[in-house]
Parts: sequence; structure tokens; C-alpha cells
Amino acid sequence: MNRVNTAVYSRKLWRRLSKESVEDEDPVAWVWDIVTEASDKPQELHPTLQEFGNLIETNDRIGLLFDSMFQQSHSTKSHGSGNQAKIQDYQHMLQIFNLIISHAPPFHSKGVQIGLPMAALLRDYMATPSGFAAFLDPEVNAIFHRVLNAWGDFLQTPESAATLDDPSTGWFSNSSLTALAASGNTNGTTYRFDEIFECNPNAPYHGFRSWDDFFTRKFREGMRPIAGEDDDNIVVGACEAEPTQLARDVKARDTFWMKGRTYSLDQMLGTDYSSEFVGGTIYQGLLSAFNYHRWHAPVSGTIVKTYTIQGTYFSTPGAIDDGNGRLVNYPAYNSAMSTRSVTLINADNPAIGLIAFIAVGMVEVSSCEVTVKEGQHVKKGDEIGMFHYGGSTHCLIFKKGVNITGFPEGAGNVAVGSQFAVISP
Repeated sequence: MNRVNTAVYSRKLWRRLSKESVEDEDPVAWVWDIVTEASDKPQELHPTLQEFGNLIETNDRIGLLFDSMFQQSHSTKSHGSGNQAKIQDYQHMLQIFNLIISHAPPFHSKGVQIGLPMAALLRDYMATPSGFAAFLDPEVNAIFHRVLNAWGDFLQTPESAATLDDPSTGWFSNSSLTALAASGNTNGTTYRFDEIFECNPNAPYHGFRSWDDFFTRKFREGMRPIAGEDDDNIVVGACEAEPTQLARDVKARDTFWMKGRTYSLDQMLGTDYSSEFVGGTIYQGLLSAFNYHRWHAPVSGTIVKTYTIQGTYFSTPGAIDDGNGRLVNYPAYNSAMSTRSVTLINADNPAIGLIAFIAVGMVEVSSCEVTVKEGQHVKKGDEIGMFHYGGSTHCLIFKKGVNITGFPEGAGNVAVGSQFAVISP
């Protein structure tokens, strides 16, 4: 693979990526700029991306999948607009990734947030037969894991905070603060961002040390009261999220990939614990990039087990475009295939027993951090972990025979600590 001299990818261009995209109807039109920059000014690759290139070049099976993935996509009609940007080949793809992982995601000044740049760039390729096979490959996902960790490392540096204060595209621009406050307000409240979250609006970057520090921000004391603190029959929201699916009488194994509507416990939990929940109930909710991203105990109880399952990052079944350039959400598929952390809690309430919380990292959102230990007792509402970067999804699983009702329905955010469901002993 040819190398060129290292150069710094300018913050000015990154601003332009977000600024110009609002003027185009294509939700991912902004990718033209980053694709063009990667083509015109190739840079020396980050070491993890050099490893990625070496894998493609030295592994015939993986090299064939990537070559045919690009060929298959280029020979078919774009899923997006006629202006859908094309990745030329794997070297071009790696150059694009090289730009992405050296910068924090900006916010869009007109309320359109860039969100998931890698997924937006790969969306057509993920849907090809060879792309589906490539992004399921364990070696490919292992190298993606290292690449995304490198991005995560950058997002924890002071340099990454520069994106926050940009007056037009930053996360503390007026339009962004309005969206962030809206996501944090509940029941008609109209608090400002700095009234909802711990920060100092008079300090640079509102006092956040890095982009990740901002992303994992905490609520101010009292902003999320815990429903039914003395009533173990009330289950509370574990994440700030919008309901996506509810399933009862779930199976150990099912055709979970069929449009992502059925669940398969063996894939979700691994076989060590899946038998505990056969015939039980699964609730799933989706977090947006604007949401609070820490997880909290839905019940009081003892942490029995925590573990992380390294899964896929860009695998999706079938066509992935909804006609407007956005990824279709396959909630059950993601819960079984994406990287995820599982926390098992033995509830104090015997009518609940063992409950499973699964934090699922979707596409480039992959960093799930558990902050509790096995054997630790938690109270309902205590923090148990967090996501690092982007929108994600989560599941709560209850055992067969647990009489649980009152789950949230329809659109709208379910607040952490609010009443989520009720147990009838």
C-alpha cells in the first residue's frame, strides 16, 4: 500500500463537512467532502488502519470479499440519492476512516446531526452479499474493534473538546443546546442544558475535559427522581430511550434475523444464561445521540454476573435504506449480533428474581463500560455503566412467570428512574 507524508486534517474542513450538508436534501450528502478529501490528500494511516490494510492484502478470503463488495455496490443503483458518494476501493475506505478517527463528531447547526459517519459511508456496501459476509467475519470485526478503540482514545483527549465550542457547528451552538435540552426535559419542563446537566456554562467547553466527558455527562442532583424508591414492585427506566419493541414468550433459539422482529436468547446472552429466560419477556429501547448515555439499575438487587460479548459492527440483514438515506433499525438482530455488555441482577423482590440488562453498541457505537462489580448490591436507580459515543440500544429481559405490565408504548423518551413497568406478585 502506498504511503504519503503525514499531514494534519484541518478543523476548518471538518466544520465545512457539517455546515454544507444542511443545504442538501440528501441526509448523507456531506460524505462527498470527506470522500473527496481522502482522495485528494491521502495521509499516512493510523497504525490500526495499517493493520486493517495488511489484513485485506494478506488474507485472500477477506481481500476477495472487500473487492467484490465494492464491485457489487458500484454495479447496482444507489440506495440513496443519485449523488451518493462512492468509496473507490479498500485503500480509499481506510483513508476515509483515517480522517474520521482523528476528529470528534460535530453537531449540525440546523439540527441535523452527523451522527454515525462510518455507517453512513458504508450503508450501500453493508447491503451487498459480499459486504454482509465481510462484516460478519470475526477477523474483520476484531480489527474494527481496534480501530474504534483508537477513535475512542482520541475522543478522551483534551484536543477532542474543540468540536464542542464551535459557534456554528459545535455541540454548544444555540441549535444544539436546544436539542440537548429538549432531550433532557420531561413532562413539559423547560430547563436549559446547564440546568439539567452538571457543567459550567461560563468555562471553556462548559467545563468538560474532552468530547467523551461531554458525551457521558451526568444529570444534576434531583433531575431524575427514582419512582417508587420503597416499592420493589415498581421497575424504573434503565436508560433514557424510546421504546422500540416488546416480546413475550421468547425462545432460546429463533430466526431472529428475519427482519429483526424475533429474539433468540442463545445469541443475545450466550448459552450459559439463556435457559434462565426462556419463555420470558424482552423490552427494547433506542437511545439517540442527544440522550443521556449512562445506565441505571431498573431494580434493587445483587449483581450476579457482568460480561461483554464482542460482536459485529456493520452487519445488517438485507437492504438497509428506508428511502430517505437512513439506516433501518433491526432491533432484535442488533441485540444478538452487535457488541454488547450483559449485566445480570438478582432482584431483591422474589417476584422478579433474575433480570438481564443488555447494553448494545450499534455500528461504530461500540464502547460499553460496566461500572459495577459482581457481588455488589445496587439500589434501584444506581448507575451500573455507560455508553461511549453515539446512539445505542438496550434490552431488559424478565423470566417466565414474572407478571409484569405497564410497559411504555409509542414514541417518546422514557426517563431514567421513571416508572417503567409494574410487577404483580
